[in-house]
Amino acid sequence: MSQIEAVFFDCDGTLVDSEVICSRAYVTMFRQFGITLELTEVFRRFKGVKLYEIIDTISKEHGVALAKAELEPVYRAEVARLFDTELEAIAGANTLLDSIKTPMCVVSNGPVSKMQHSLGKLGMLHYFPDLLFSGYDIQRWKPDPALMLHAANAMKVNVEKCILVDDSSAGAQSGIAAGMEVFYFCADPHNKPIDHPNVTTFTDLAQLPGLWKARGWEITR
Repeated sequence: MSQIEAVFFDCDGTLVDSEVICSRAYVTMFRQFGITLELTEVFRRFKGVKLYEIIDTISKEHGVALAKAELEPVYRAEVARLFDTELEAIAGANTLLDSIKTPMCVVSNGPVSKMQHSLGKLGMLHYFPDLLFSGYDIQRWKPDPALMLHAANAMKVNVEKCILVDDSSAGAQSGIAAGMEVFYFCADPHNKPIDHPNVTTFTDLAQLPGLWKARGWEITR
């Protein structure tokens, strides 16, 4: 591949350390509707999975008909509360973003308001002016590649000349399907290994500049 036109970042678990927080919010949400779940199981099973899919799965498993319109506000409120009190950046995220000279965006299954909250709180929002792309914008979510194509079109770049940094299997599969080079962030032992020629696995954001330079890409200063 010639020079990279843009770097796409996932948000939760890639730039902001929010995956466990989100899992705790799922547990709280379901408990309010009479379903008790173990945090470790929720984290393992549903990392990177969109909210509505999680509600559908748990509803089916427990033989109930849970209304998304009732559950979602409970979840969003709990996430917002936890973000305000406990959210931290992934180690090295700010340093990495500050070093990148290539255009960047964020591609997330979560709503734009959630990205604005988390990235704004942690001082990273200014790296992505008007470049937050959500599955909710187009009603298509990872692992569907549509979100990657949507972001590339908005940025006027060739998606196959972009790279994706993502910590979830669903995200990595989305990038693969879009024809991108994927850097799969596996700091979490729960991550499923992915064996694909377009996927590079790494465990620390600080590794990325070196990995990119080894490929001949001038992405960082």
